[in-house]
Amino acid sequence: MATPFTLYLPDKKTQITTWEMWARPKMSHHWAPDRSAMELAKAWFRGPIPSPPEELVQLLLSSNRLAGLGFLRGIPEFVTSLPERGEGRNHDLWLLGQTDLEQVTICIEGKADEPFGNKTVAEYGISAMKRRESGKSTRAPERVAKLLTLVPEGNSRWNNIRYQLLMAICGTAIQAKRDGSDLAVFVVHEFHTCKTTVDNINKNAEDFNAFMSVICPSSSPVVAGMLYGPITVGGVDCLIGKVVK
Repeated sequence: MATPFTLYLPDKKTQITTWEMWARPKMSHHWAPDRSAMELAKAWFRGPIPSPPEELVQLLLSSNRLAGLGFLRGIPEFVTSLPERGEGRNHDLWLLGQTDLEQVTICIEGKADEPFGNKTVAEYGISAMKRRESGKSTRAPERVAKLLTLVPEGNSRWNNIRYQLLMAICGTAIQAKRDGSDLAVFVVHEFHTCKTTVDNINKNAEDFNAFMSVICPSSSPVVAGMLYGPITVGGVDCLIGKVVK
Protein backbone atom coordinates (compact mmCIF):
# COMPACT_ATOMS: atom_id res chain seq x y z
CA MET A 1 0.00 0.00 0.00
CA ALA A 2 2.98 2.33 0.27
CA THR A 3 3.57 2.23 -3.49
CA PRO A 4 3.41 5.78 -4.91
CA PHE A 5 0.37 6.50 -7.01
CA THR A 6 -1.15 9.53 -8.72
CA LEU A 7 -3.97 11.84 -7.71
CA TYR A 8 -5.66 13.86 -10.45
CA LEU A 9 -8.10 16.73 -10.59
CA PRO A 10 -11.51 15.86 -12.09
CA ASP A 11 -10.20 16.81 -15.55
CA LYS A 12 -8.23 13.51 -15.25
CA LYS A 13 -5.14 15.26 -16.67
CA THR A 14 -3.83 17.62 -13.98
CA GLN A 15 -1.80 15.89 -11.29
CA ILE A 16 -2.38 16.93 -7.67
CA THR A 17 0.96 17.42 -5.95
CA THR A 18 -0.07 19.39 -2.83
CA TRP A 19 -3.19 19.39 -0.69
CA GLU A 20 -3.87 22.99 -1.70
CA MET A 21 -4.45 21.76 -5.29
CA TRP A 22 -7.29 19.46 -4.15
CA ALA A 23 -10.52 19.83 -6.11
CA ARG A 24 -12.97 22.16 -4.38
CA PRO A 25 -16.25 20.69 -3.09
CA LYS A 26 -19.64 21.64 -4.45
CA MET A 27 -20.49 23.23 -1.09
CA SER A 28 -17.84 25.92 -0.77
CA HIS A 29 -18.17 26.24 3.03
CA HIS A 30 -16.82 22.68 3.35
CA TRP A 31 -13.45 23.98 2.08
CA ALA A 32 -12.26 25.43 5.38
CA PRO A 33 -9.90 24.35 8.15
CA ASP A 34 -11.36 21.59 10.32
CA ARG A 35 -14.16 20.87 7.83
CA SER A 36 -14.47 17.65 5.83
CA ALA A 37 -13.11 18.52 2.37
CA MET A 38 -9.95 20.23 3.55
CA GLU A 39 -9.29 17.63 6.26
CA LEU A 40 -9.60 14.84 3.68
CA ALA A 41 -7.18 16.65 1.36
CA LYS A 42 -4.65 17.16 4.14
CA ALA A 43 -4.97 13.52 5.21
CA TRP A 44 -3.61 12.41 1.83
CA PHE A 45 -0.63 14.77 2.12
CA ARG A 46 0.72 14.01 5.58
CA GLY A 47 4.05 13.32 3.91
CA PRO A 48 5.94 14.81 0.96
CA ILE A 49 4.01 12.75 -1.61
CA PRO A 50 0.33 11.74 -1.73
CA SER A 51 -0.26 8.54 0.20
CA PRO A 52 -3.21 6.83 1.88
CA PRO A 53 -3.85 7.86 5.50
CA GLU A 54 -2.75 5.25 8.00
CA GLU A 55 -6.24 4.87 9.46
CA LEU A 56 -7.60 4.05 6.00
CA VAL A 57 -4.81 1.52 5.39
CA GLN A 58 -5.61 -0.22 8.68
CA LEU A 59 -9.30 -0.36 7.77
CA LEU A 60 -8.57 -1.96 4.41
CA LEU A 61 -6.17 -4.45 6.01
CA SER A 62 -9.09 -5.72 8.13
CA SER A 63 -10.40 -7.62 5.07
CA ASN A 64 -8.56 -10.66 3.69
CA ARG A 65 -10.16 -9.86 0.35
CA LEU A 66 -7.91 -6.79 0.08
CA ALA A 67 -4.63 -8.61 0.66
CA GLY A 68 -1.85 -7.09 -1.43
CA LEU A 69 -3.87 -3.97 -2.26
CA GLY A 70 -1.99 -1.23 -4.06
CA PHE A 71 -3.47 2.09 -5.13
CA LEU A 72 -3.24 3.02 -8.82
CA ARG A 73 -4.84 6.47 -9.02
CA GLY A 74 -7.48 8.67 -7.44
CA ILE A 75 -9.68 11.67 -8.21
CA PRO A 76 -11.41 13.89 -5.62
CA GLU A 77 -14.90 15.30 -6.27
CA PHE A 78 -15.54 12.50 -8.75
CA VAL A 79 -19.11 12.23 -10.09
CA THR A 80 -20.86 8.98 -11.02
CA SER A 81 -24.03 9.35 -13.05
CA LEU A 82 -27.00 7.48 -11.63
CA PRO A 83 -30.06 5.89 -13.28
CA GLU A 84 -32.43 8.44 -14.81
CA ARG A 85 -31.71 12.05 -15.69
CA GLY A 86 -30.61 14.31 -12.86
CA GLU A 87 -28.25 14.45 -9.92
CA GLY A 88 -25.24 12.11 -9.90
CA ARG A 89 -23.34 10.74 -6.94
CA ASN A 90 -20.48 13.05 -5.92
CA HIS A 91 -17.71 10.96 -4.33
CA ASP A 92 -15.42 13.02 -2.13
CA LEU A 93 -12.64 10.73 -3.37
CA TRP A 94 -12.62 7.94 -5.94
CA LEU A 95 -9.74 5.47 -5.92
CA LEU A 96 -8.77 2.60 -8.17
CA GLY A 97 -6.67 -0.19 -6.69
CA GLN A 98 -5.42 -3.68 -7.42
CA THR A 99 -5.03 -6.65 -5.08
CA ASP A 100 -3.17 -9.87 -5.80
CA LEU A 101 -6.35 -11.18 -7.43
CA GLU A 102 -8.69 -8.40 -8.52
CA GLN A 103 -9.25 -4.74 -9.33
CA VAL A 104 -10.96 -2.65 -6.64
CA THR A 105 -12.93 0.60 -6.72
CA ILE A 106 -12.90 2.55 -3.44
CA CYS A 107 -15.19 5.53 -2.88
CA ILE A 108 -14.76 7.75 0.16
CA GLU A 109 -17.24 10.06 1.85
CA GLY A 110 -15.43 12.64 3.99
CA LYS A 111 -17.21 13.88 7.12
CA ALA A 112 -16.39 16.27 9.92
CA ASP A 113 -19.82 16.55 11.51
CA GLU A 114 -21.78 17.61 8.42
CA PRO A 115 -25.00 15.56 8.17
CA PHE A 116 -25.68 12.79 5.66
CA GLY A 117 -27.95 15.13 3.74
CA ASN A 118 -31.19 16.65 4.96
CA LYS A 119 -33.68 14.07 3.69
CA THR A 120 -34.44 10.41 4.21
CA VAL A 121 -35.26 8.20 1.25
CA ALA A 122 -38.98 8.64 1.92
CA GLU A 123 -38.69 12.41 2.33
CA TYR A 124 -36.66 12.72 -0.85
CA GLY A 125 -39.25 10.72 -2.79
CA ILE A 126 -42.14 12.80 -1.43
CA SER A 127 -40.31 16.03 -2.21
CA ALA A 128 -39.65 14.83 -5.76
CA MET A 129 -43.32 13.96 -6.30
CA LYS A 130 -44.37 17.40 -5.04
CA ARG A 131 -41.98 19.04 -7.52
CA ARG A 132 -43.52 17.01 -10.32
CA GLU A 133 -47.06 17.84 -9.21
CA SER A 134 -46.14 21.53 -9.22
CA GLY A 135 -45.26 21.23 -12.90
CA LYS A 136 -41.49 20.82 -12.64
CA SER A 137 -39.80 18.20 -14.81
CA THR A 138 -37.99 15.60 -12.69
CA ARG A 139 -37.07 11.94 -12.93
CA ALA A 140 -36.13 11.77 -9.25
CA PRO A 141 -38.99 9.40 -8.28
CA GLU A 142 -37.88 6.93 -10.94
CA ARG A 143 -34.26 7.31 -9.84
CA VAL A 144 -35.14 6.46 -6.24
CA ALA A 145 -37.12 3.42 -7.38
CA LYS A 146 -34.23 2.17 -9.51
CA LEU A 147 -31.66 2.68 -6.76
CA LEU A 148 -33.82 0.64 -4.40
CA THR A 149 -33.75 -2.27 -6.86
CA LEU A 150 -29.95 -2.39 -6.48
CA VAL A 151 -29.76 -2.82 -2.69
CA PRO A 152 -30.81 -5.69 -0.40
CA GLU A 153 -34.20 -5.20 1.23
CA GLY A 154 -34.96 -2.49 -1.32
CA ASN A 155 -38.40 -1.68 0.06
CA SER A 156 -40.04 0.31 2.86
CA ARG A 157 -37.22 -0.65 5.26
CA TRP A 158 -35.20 2.08 3.51
CA ASN A 159 -37.77 4.83 4.12
CA ASN A 160 -36.00 6.27 7.17
CA ILE A 161 -32.45 5.86 5.81
CA ARG A 162 -30.63 8.98 4.64
CA TYR A 163 -30.94 9.34 0.88
CA GLN A 164 -27.29 10.41 0.68
CA LEU A 165 -26.23 7.00 2.00
CA LEU A 166 -28.44 5.17 -0.53
CA MET A 167 -26.82 7.26 -3.29
CA ALA A 168 -23.37 6.59 -1.85
CA ILE A 169 -23.51 2.80 -1.83
CA CYS A 170 -25.33 2.57 -5.16
CA GLY A 171 -22.98 5.09 -6.75
CA THR A 172 -19.99 3.12 -5.46
CA ALA A 173 -21.31 -0.13 -6.94
CA ILE A 174 -22.26 1.51 -10.25
CA GLN A 175 -18.81 3.08 -10.53
CA ALA A 176 -17.10 -0.23 -9.77
CA LYS A 177 -19.03 -1.87 -12.59
CA ARG A 178 -18.03 0.94 -14.97
CA ASP A 179 -14.41 0.62 -13.87
CA GLY A 180 -14.50 -3.11 -14.53
CA SER A 181 -13.72 -3.76 -10.85
CA ASP A 182 -14.68 -7.03 -9.19
CA LEU A 183 -14.95 -5.44 -5.75
CA ALA A 184 -16.18 -2.09 -4.42
CA VAL A 185 -15.43 -0.47 -1.07
CA PHE A 186 -17.46 2.40 0.43
CA VAL A 187 -15.77 4.22 3.31
CA VAL A 188 -16.88 7.08 5.54
CA HIS A 189 -13.75 8.93 6.69
CA GLU A 190 -14.77 10.93 9.75
CA PHE A 191 -12.64 13.75 11.20
CA HIS A 192 -13.04 15.04 14.75
CA THR A 193 -11.82 18.64 14.95
CA CYS A 194 -12.21 21.76 17.05
CA LYS A 195 -15.25 22.64 14.93
CA THR A 196 -17.14 19.37 15.33
CA THR A 197 -19.73 18.82 18.03
CA VAL A 198 -20.54 15.66 19.95
CA ASP A 199 -24.26 15.98 19.17
CA ASN A 200 -23.67 16.17 15.41
CA ILE A 201 -21.18 13.30 15.46
CA ASN A 202 -23.61 11.17 17.46
CA LYS A 203 -26.45 11.96 15.02
CA ASN A 204 -24.27 10.91 12.10
CA ALA A 205 -23.36 7.69 13.90
CA GLU A 206 -27.06 7.02 14.46
CA ASP A 207 -27.81 7.59 10.76
CA PHE A 208 -24.89 5.42 9.63
CA ASN A 209 -25.86 2.62 12.03
CA ALA A 210 -29.43 2.75 10.71
CA PHE A 211 -28.13 2.44 7.15
CA MET A 212 -25.92 -0.49 8.09
CA SER A 213 -28.72 -2.23 10.00
CA VAL A 214 -30.71 -2.39 6.75
CA ILE A 215 -27.98 -3.22 4.25
CA CYS A 216 -25.93 -5.46 6.56
CA PRO A 217 -28.09 -6.36 9.60
CA SER A 218 -25.31 -8.08 11.56
CA SER A 219 -23.15 -4.93 11.56
CA SER A 220 -24.99 -2.58 13.91
CA PRO A 221 -23.68 -0.81 15.88
CA VAL A 222 -20.76 -0.23 13.53
CA VAL A 223 -17.22 -0.51 14.89
CA ALA A 224 -14.90 2.09 13.36
CA GLY A 225 -11.87 0.57 11.68
CA MET A 226 -13.66 -2.58 10.56
CA LEU A 227 -14.98 -3.51 7.11
CA TYR A 228 -18.33 -5.27 6.76
CA GLY A 229 -19.56 -7.47 3.94
CA PRO A 230 -19.25 -8.20 1.16
CA ILE A 231 -22.84 -7.22 0.38
CA THR A 232 -24.11 -7.51 -3.19
CA VAL A 233 -25.30 -4.18 -4.59
CA GLY A 234 -26.32 -4.07 -8.22
CA GLY A 235 -24.47 -7.32 -8.84
CA VAL A 236 -21.20 -6.02 -7.33
CA ASP A 237 -19.57 -7.24 -4.12
CA CYS A 238 -19.28 -4.29 -1.73
CA LEU A 239 -17.39 -3.82 1.52
CA ILE A 240 -18.46 -0.98 3.83
CA GLY A 241 -16.70 0.67 6.75
CA LYS A 242 -15.91 3.80 8.69
CA VAL A 243 -12.66 5.29 10.00
CA VAL A 244 -12.26 8.10 12.51
CA LYS A 245 -9.33 10.49 12.90
